[in-house]
Amino acid sequence: MFTLTSNKLVNRTVKFSIAALVLATASVSAQADEISVTSTFQTLEKNISQASQEMIATAKQEFMLSLQTQIAQQVYDINTSVAQTSIIEPELNRSAIAAQTAENK
Repeated sequence: MFTLTSNKLVNRTVKFSIAALVLATASVSAQADEISVTSTFQTLEKNISQASQEMIATAKQEFMLSLQTQIAQQVYDINTSVAQTSIIEPELNRSAIAAQTAENK
């Protein structure tokens, strides 16, 4: 009788031990999965943040180049306009003087 009860007790203890082992393993693997997911999200967040910073820097650089190009074009247009005006004005003055001279004769 003692052996039968001992066998039942041993079986029961083994079953509880196996169940505890399975739960502990599941708990550890769940924590490992959680750590893995957290690590993955942190890596993704870092990569997205880095890519965003690079995109912003590139956009800023392109904007500055575009702005510099537009300013250079406007300065060129103004210089061309001033140069044309300074060439045309003396010719107008000569024409006006010639016209006055012709009238005076």
